[in-house]
Amino acid sequence: MRYFLGCDVSKLKVDVSLVDEHGVEQWIDKVPNNMVAIASLLLTITGHYEGDYLQAVVEATGEYHYPLTEAAIALGIGCRVYNPILTKQGIKQSVRGKKTDRTDALIIARIGLRGEGRLYSPEPYRVTKYYSRGQQKLGELATTLKRYENHLTGALEDELSIAAKEMLAGIQAQFKAARAQFISDTADSAPIGIMQRLRTIPGVGPFIAANLIGEIQTIERFTSAKALIAYAGFDPKIRQSGHTLNSTGRLTKRGSGHLRRSLFIAASVARQHDPYFRALYDKKRAEGKPYTVANIVVARKLLTIVRSVWLNEQDYNLDYWTKDINQKTLT
Repeated sequence: MRYFLGCDVSKLKVDVSLVDEHGVEQWIDKVPNNMVAIASLLLTITGHYEGDYLQAVVEATGEYHYPLTEAAIALGIGCRVYNPILTKQGIKQSVRGKKTDRTDALIIARIGLRGEGRLYSPEPYRVTKYYSRGQQKLGELATTLKRYENHLTGALEDELSIAAKEMLAGIQAQFKAARAQFISDTADSAPIGIMQRLRTIPGVGPFIAANLIGEIQTIERFTSAKALIAYAGFDPKIRQSGHTLNSTGRLTKRGSGHLRRSLFIAASVARQHDPYFRALYDKKRAEGKPYTVANIVVARKLLTIVRSVWLNEQDYNLDYWTKDINQKTLT
């Protein structure tokens, strides 16, 4: 008998529902979201259904699903990870039409029964991902602090004490030093071969390259450029009404925000220094597209090139990309 363990994860807990190969619920439970508690539950279930096939199923939820995936891998249990949009579709199709953790676990289990998603494998460059994300977060905190410092200085004018000014300046210096260290650690943790190859792409410096590696992890899991673009959240939202299927023009933003931010910056640099990207950007601007939309088009094309360079193990070549890729039209 085959069994599928649907796991609805949150920061503090995991609601689980076990269904058999006919979709009938056999077991429900709730445990803290940590590896020890999850491993104990998995061992209990495998002991109860000894000799049967068991597969865990979970949404890709940023960080909260990692204790489950790591525990499953350690115990030799297959774990299927899928896009959370499938859960939302399942909720809309259900009678209740709203979200509850226990019922969501059942929906997730049945999604696994259908074979949705992909089998999880450990991320080879997980350290790189967290170093690059840490640097980005430190940058955001430094910017927020600077804005507050400017506000405070403007509001108090000459009344702000010298000690307070020195303290704020010291905090900024510490932020700067921490970011520099994180950038260095990010570059050191990324594989040299892929780093060097990605850095041949216009707009991709050492930190952007490391961020691409950290967020993408393995390029082979993206079977097409469209899949990678969707992972970055650069694909348009789709609106369906009756027999009509249209794009809303807005981005889904459903993927990695860290990857999306890095690509937007890389695209902005690339269009200023590379003739191919500059021509693509200028074409969209000539069509009346605003700066942000035109730069997103460049970012999409940049991501297509990232996939090709990484997958084919070839450096970026301007002549190749300006000849006939995708009929080599600027789209």
